Amino acid sequence: MKTRVQGSVLFWLWLPLSLSFTLMMLESPVTNAALARFAEPSVQIAGFGVALGLSLLIESPVIMLLATAIALVQGRESFFAVLRFVLTLIVSLTLLTALIAFTPLYDGIALRLLGLPVRVAEAGRGAMQAMLLWTAAIGWRRFLQGVLVRYGKAQLVTWGTAIRLATITAVAVALLWWNGLPGAVAGAWIVMAGVLVEAAVATLFALPVLRKRVLPHHEATPPLTQRAIWRFHLPLAGTTLLTLLVHPLTAAALARLPQPELAIAAWQVVFGSLLAVRSWGFALQEVSVAARQQGIAERALYAFTGKVALGTTLALALLVFTPLAGLFTERLLALKAELASPVVFGLQMCLLLPALTAYGSTLRGLRIAAKQTTVVYWGMAVNLLVNALGLAGGVALAWALDAQSVQASLLVGVAAFQLAALAEIVYLRRGRAPTAS
Repeated sequence: MKTRVQGSVLFWLWLPLSLSFTLMMLESPVTNAALARFAEPSVQIAGFGVALGLSLLIESPVIMLLATAIALVQGRESFFAVLRFVLTLIVSLTLLTALIAFTPLYDGIALRLLGLPVRVAEAGRGAMQAMLLWTAAIGWRRFLQGVLVRYGKAQLVTWGTAIRLATITAVAVALLWWNGLPGAVAGAWIVMAGVLVEAAVATLFALPVLRKRVLPHHEATPPLTQRAIWRFHLPLAGTTLLTLLVHPLTAAALARLPQPELAIAAWQVVFGSLLAVRSWGFALQEVSVAARQQGIAERALYAFTGKVALGTTLALALLVFTPLAGLFTERLLALKAELASPVVFGLQMCLLLPALTAYGSTLRGLRIAAKQTTVVYWGMAVNLLVNALGLAGGVALAWALDAQSVQASLLVGVAAFQLAALAEIVYLRRGRAPTAS
């Protein structure tokens, strides 16, 4: 009976967050569907993917602000301490974005470090410049979303994400109708409109919670110092940094394989489409943190994780191994046959990824709840190392076998990605600190 009650509590914790993640991750398929209708779709999708990958890399320290806010904001004093930390972080990272996007440093990264084709790199430059305020908007809304979740208003996070998706769709339609921008730059403006609107909405949603529940509560505990916040958040930021390094790392590997423009574009679509399917699993990280704060047993968490893993795996199988695959790639995303075929292949080769995402998210959440953020960081370091080795080995094998198809290039990327996720799970499971159940 107790397990059933805990399962019900978990479901209602998870549902609004999973809906929010799903709506957020639908952003990528919507954007790719728009870019596929611009001129030179493969180049523009690849260029936008490069700009997005670099922007995500820069924003990596702010992604985990949601988890940090849930864990550390307890009242007025801790709220203002974390707020000061957030503002310092987003201003610094915005300056870093400007340094890369508007100076020759971009050429050094895109052309020399990543080895991208010139047309793809040039398409990405304008897109990255348009995404100057991306990190600031993301950091601000993740912080406030953490406050909302901490004080039982997770459903407002879902509404904010729904508004973001509606904004993205409307801007995409408007830019397609205007057709006055390169596709990659249009993609940047599409996603920027979404995050700016969502940041504004998160602010409006958070203000009543702050006035009624956070700011009136004065904490009796010693004040939260900036050093203590850094000590807690830095491993989480490092974890996200390592996570997001995967995207440019994979692009660099694909740039050294046959048909690089097509391979990078296909990877962008595969990766983005999988985000939507994996979103149910991503939500389990924050759910695990909140659940442990409420005393829910780990056994119940693992049982619930198994259901999410099974559901997302079946959803992906239904999409990619039935006629829905053609409807999704050719009709909904409007991909040309040369791009649609490798995308379907890439999605089929990622069948294990949704389940790996679910279990990995739960394990990270349990470590965060136990204040073991350093373990989370090293788990992601293992992930990145295995991914890098897998990519290097895959590129060497493809050269040795003289592989020429874009499918072979994609297989290198998706195989390394899944092997790395499995390695991280194994690491997080080992030596798990005992907790009450």
